[in-house]
Amino acid sequence: MGSNKRVVVIGGGPGGYVAAIRASQLGAKVFLIERDRIGGTCLNRGCIPTKALLHDAKLLRSLRGSPVFQSLLREGFNPLELMMDRKEKVVQEMVKGVEMLLDSQRVTVKKACADLAGVNKVILVNGEERKETIEADAIILAPGSKSKALPGLSPDGERILTSDEALEIKRVPREMVVVGGGYIGVEFATLFNALGSKVTIIEILENILSGLEGEIVRNVRRFLERDGMRILTDSRIEDLQSVEEGLRLRVRTSQGIQEVSAEKILLSVGRVPNLELDFLKAGVSIFPAGIRVNSRMETTTANIYAVGDVVGGPLLAYVASEQGTVAAENILGIDRQMEEGPIPISIFTYPEVASVGLTEKEARARGEIEIGRFPFRSNPAALISGERDGLVKVIVSKEDDNILGVHIIGHEASTLISIASAIMKQGVKAGEFVRFIQAHPTSPEALKEALLDIKGMAIHLPRPIRAKA
Repeated sequence: MGSNKRVVVIGGGPGGYVAAIRASQLGAKVFLIERDRIGGTCLNRGCIPTKALLHDAKLLRSLRGSPVFQSLLREGFNPLELMMDRKEKVVQEMVKGVEMLLDSQRVTVKKACADLAGVNKVILVNGEERKETIEADAIILAPGSKSKALPGLSPDGERILTSDEALEIKRVPREMVVVGGGYIGVEFATLFNALGSKVTIIEILENILSGLEGEIVRNVRRFLERDGMRILTDSRIEDLQSVEEGLRLRVRTSQGIQEVSAEKILLSVGRVPNLELDFLKAGVSIFPAGIRVNSRMETTTANIYAVGDVVGGPLLAYVASEQGTVAAENILGIDRQMEEGPIPISIFTYPEVASVGLTEKEARARGEIEIGRFPFRSNPAALISGERDGLVKVIVSKEDDNILGVHIIGHEASTLISIASAIMKQGVKAGEFVRFIQAHPTSPEALKEALLDIKGMAIHLPRPIRAKA
């Protein structure tokens, strides 16, 4: 199908390497250019190392709260160095695994900086020196994104950190201020709080985790504050001073000025696309949010495609991978479009948060709805795991019984949301799903019970006691 086609992919992150593998599977001769490490931000400095640390911190937190094992933890025990070592081993193993996959799929990987030299040419450069020119029948741009800057707060790698430096930290800071209450900021706040830091989150918007279901966000905030975090929303830093013990911040909040001390500040105010290539030479149109593409991932120039964080939209690794597949298949003659539909989101706080589809507010704006809820304190799998906090909330159209949204905070939320996403994609009605038999004891039982609750039929949810006549 694609024999003899030459495809050049710029960027070896989840969008780029998946595109390279898929194009090679379809018969193309593929060159993958990556200036840093294969796997991009997600694998090396993002979701994988962060989740490795969060996993270990969750185990530590569970041991501390366990009536059986907490006595095994000696006083002053600090596992950070061991956690960082294991995190690096996980990353290295996954990088090697992706490199092996690329090699097995006969993808030619070149470590270099790349740039566009025309509509069908890519140059590999080293400083000002041109190293090699590769001609291509098609080019896939996947240069990824970088941390967004914040005026007046410049990272120095010591006291003011980006997520990159936070993943290499050697000692748990006494006080950590996280600037930004999006999912990356909240995950890092969760991590350092579990390790023993006194954590403050400063968010300019009215609440953390903007855009998520309001009821779930209220529960997240309640649990984070219960665990000792300070959360300042509708707030901004007015002044920053160095003092002997660290940094002192003056923060303007809706309740007035508050002073906050910090040994370290973590900037987590989002990411922006990497738009450093010479797009003009290839006639590729860009706009502030990224490269302009259509649903086939085509740019404004024929045979040049773009995928991942660089095209804007949700900056998620799994979205980038799907976009990479779509681009590769279009290049090799398979007509594909990025399908519209709800994209699941998982946030690895304690407890986990996950969401797919419409929020209650969004759903009500479209028509009449029904809502079901089921608390994890009534789910055997959650009780066994010791994670009884949280709930499953489902939103269903009253007119046609379609599942419009599923929002979860609690045990195995990140796994449950995949089930919810799949049944929504397949158009399974709420009344159909409740007839599916779930294994016991498992977390999917909570999803079934939440859907049963819509009609007041949840089996393990007590009804209000009626007063006697």
